[in-house]
Amino acid sequence: MGTMTYDGDTITFEDRTLAHLQAAITTKLRRREPFLISWKSDVPGLPVRNSLWIDNAIPIRYAFDRDDLGGLNTAWLNSMVEMAGRTSGLLVTEEPTDLGEYRHRRERSGTRSVAAG
Repeated sequence: MGTMTYDGDTITFEDRTLAHLQAAITTKLRRREPFLISWKSDVPGLPVRNSLWIDNAIPIRYAFDRDDLGGLNTAWLNSMVEMAGRTSGLLVTEEPTDLGEYRHRRERSGTRSVAAG
């Protein structure tokens, strides 16, 4: 499990999820595009759904328990960046095992990949 510390709050995510979040957040903030990020928690005593407004003015710290995360899943990363651009923001989800529907939707809409720029 890794952590993201933002404005004094520390949030725990699986390391692989956090690596993708780090890349998506970096992509958005490099473009100076603040956005909403939301996630669900199943920890007893904590709110079930949480949200943060991510902005360049607030430092973010990432800490990972593991160093061997493998490569990033480009389709999942692109999906995160795309969601972050919506009014509803980026909802953190599990890594999809089948991204065929996402790829099909992108091809129809002509959406560019994060890797493309």
